[in-house]
Amino acid sequence: MEPVNVLAIDTATPYLVLGTLSGELALLRGRRHAETIFIDINTFLNRIGLDRQDLDLIVVGEGPGSYTGLRIGAAAGMGMARALEIPLVGASTLAAIAYGRYGRLRPVLSARSSHVYTALYEVAGGRPTALDQPVKIAAASLPADACLLVDQPPSGMALARLGKASYEDGSRGLNSVYL
Repeated sequence: MEPVNVLAIDTATPYLVLGTLSGELALLRGRRHAETIFIDINTFLNRIGLDRQDLDLIVVGEGPGSYTGLRIGAAAGMGMARALEIPLVGASTLAAIAYGRYGRLRPVLSARSSHVYTALYEVAGGRPTALDQPVKIAAASLPADACLLVDQPPSGMALARLGKASYEDGSRGLNSVYL
């Protein structure tokens, strides 16, 4: 069965990002994702006219990002998927930042101690292809090999679309990127 109603959740950045195949929401939460995540999910689903029971697939942003931030999104997504008896897959937070753009792009997310998380993507037709693996590096050593997308939240719709495509290609489960 092809998933129709997909909910994406990302807590890898200071934003709580929610998305479906046709809509998205990004809320600046800093380090307070856990305090409002289920209220925010319910509000988002109500706003777009979906009930939790309508969901076919949960997609969780895999990061990279803070350990606690990634765990909050993973726990929320896994709990919902288990309760609703629907599948769960992961999607790259960095790929969802690059999604829908064109050319050689390097999404960059701030990490602690003057470091950043990054990976290089080639984006054609709006779909990102990873040219290397996500890494955590000193911000001062960031390569100048592509257009930089600095500290932007991922697109919730992109996460939903990437996760749906991954699910249709046979992927299952979540592989959070802790760097």
